[in-house]
Amino acid sequence: TIYSSNKYISVYIGYGPGSLESFYAESAFSAVVEEDSGAFIYDEPPPLWTANVLDVSTKNSLPQIGLKLGGWKGWFGGELELSLLRHRTPAQTVYYDSHGQIFIPPSAGYPDGYYYTIEPQDSVALPDNFLNFSSFSIGGVAYLNIPFIKNLYPTIGFGLSFAMNNVKSDYPGPGSYAAKNILNFDESERLNTTDFGWGFDIPIGLKYLAKDNIFFTTELRISQKHISFVSSDAYQKEKDETVLQSFQINLGVGKFIN
Repeated sequence: TIYSSNKYISVYIGYGPGSLESFYAESAFSAVVEEDSGAFIYDEPPPLWTANVLDVSTKNSLPQIGLKLGGWKGWFGGELELSLLRHRTPAQTVYYDSHGQIFIPPSAGYPDGYYYTIEPQDSVALPDNFLNFSSFSIGGVAYLNIPFIKNLYPTIGFGLSFAMNNVKSDYPGPGSYAAKNILNFDESERLNTTDFGWGFDIPIGLKYLAKDNIFFTTELRISQKHISFVSSDAYQKEKDETVLQSFQINLGVGKFIN
């Protein structure tokens, strides 16, 4: 099959389930490690505490929207894409593995504060909308056109993107919320932080060429957004890393511009 060269602009909207894969958190402060001799080690000491959570479910807070500028020639095509993806965590109970100690701030009973050893394994009930993620991405996708029948163009591709990720919560952060039974954190302190990250996409789609230079698309997209941020404050400040994974069905419309 001989394909002509085509350039186009298109928009799409998508919806689908998601999850936070391997959510990892650690204290922003380091622990002091003692050797048998009693000497202190300060060469890359471990964090004061760490925690790891697997498979936290998420869902769209709004459908994803995107704009594409692309073209293809022969079997190969490419797209420049701008998109906005918004996910949130619904109410659920999550189980985490944690190690280390939490520093309890000074109080009337403990003027110097003290260290509390956390349990290796525990669970916490997350309220609805505990974490809200907004990811504005710009990236590129290279894809393969597969010969099929007239006016139908099956495609499969791979893309990389650079993203600006915003994370919001009505609470200071995941770690301090999980330790709320031993911490008196201020619930009025809300998390709102923006950091940069990256991601990748695997789109599997189908283009249908209609009349008047218009085409329609349907696409199954598997994507991952690598997100990192700093949450909480003062003694409970922590570093958080997670991967937002989503599976979406996208529907779009485009117009050839060549």
